[in-house]
Amino acid sequence: MDRRIFVQIPAYRDPELGPTLRDLFAKARRPEALRVAVLWQRGPDERLPAGLLRRPNLEIVDVPYAESRGCNWARHRLQALWRGEPYTLILDSHHRFVRHWDDRLLESHDALIARGIEKPIVTAYLPPYDPRGDSRRRPRTPLKIYPFERADGLLLRLIGRPILKWRAKSAPVAGDFVSLHCLFAAGDFNREIPFDPHCYFFGDEVGTSLRAFTAGWNIFHPHRVIGWHCYDRGYRAVHWDDHAAWSDLEKASVARLRKLLSGGRLDGYGTGDRRSLRDFEDRLMLKLCEAR
Repeated sequence: MDRRIFVQIPAYRDPELGPTLRDLFAKARRPEALRVAVLWQRGPDERLPAGLLRRPNLEIVDVPYAESRGCNWARHRLQALWRGEPYTLILDSHHRFVRHWDDRLLESHDALIARGIEKPIVTAYLPPYDPRGDSRRRPRTPLKIYPFERADGLLLRLIGRPILKWRAKSAPVAGDFVSLHCLFAAGDFNREIPFDPHCYFFGDEVGTSLRAFTAGWNIFHPHRVIGWHCYDRGYRAVHWDDHAAWSDLEKASVARLRKLLSGGRLDGYGTGDRRSLRDFEDRLMLKLCEAR
């Protein structure tokens, strides 16, 4: 069986990129089955260890950070590098992983297929890690994603909460929203749900969740932890600190998101034809875009 995974990592001036890549390969059951592409938006003095750069299945797309247009611009560029691998994994550049994380994701995905679930997505807000902390103290509780915060009536932010009675679970649990720091799916996701390069930051996971749901994809959260994510941005540069025009990008992005979440059409980056916006809102029992 073909177990190849196309791993996509947008990285913006992140000193955790090197440790993340080392752990990704070291903890995989089949590191040779991975093809990892990184869109590295880096400064002139930022480097990766030479040993990593010699890996034949690691591809670095080097972009000066001043040319970056944000995280979904980077994700959009990475998706174009997919070469038909049967699986894909979308990550951030600041992670640690459990041993044989790839087997856990493959087994979860294929078990859902065996149950008759069409087009499953296995996705999670991973529990946190501290790059400077004790790895033995990392939490082991898997999380489910819920709505969290609005701005001007628009749902923009989500939050992870522990899966109830997770120790008794034997399979992934149904969810409503995707995480864009850990999303595993069939490779066709790259063709069917292209990331909107004009979507800057806030609300991107809400918009992607709606687009995937309406295109017939089904969202699940792993019932066991497959890794950890660093949520603390204090250790690294972030895009909006380096780019004076970020607020204009964000303003335009939110306007596009409002159009999408209120039923408007976005050519190339809109909703699917398998389910409707109302179907998604009925599932959530809330409106994505409330009248202002």
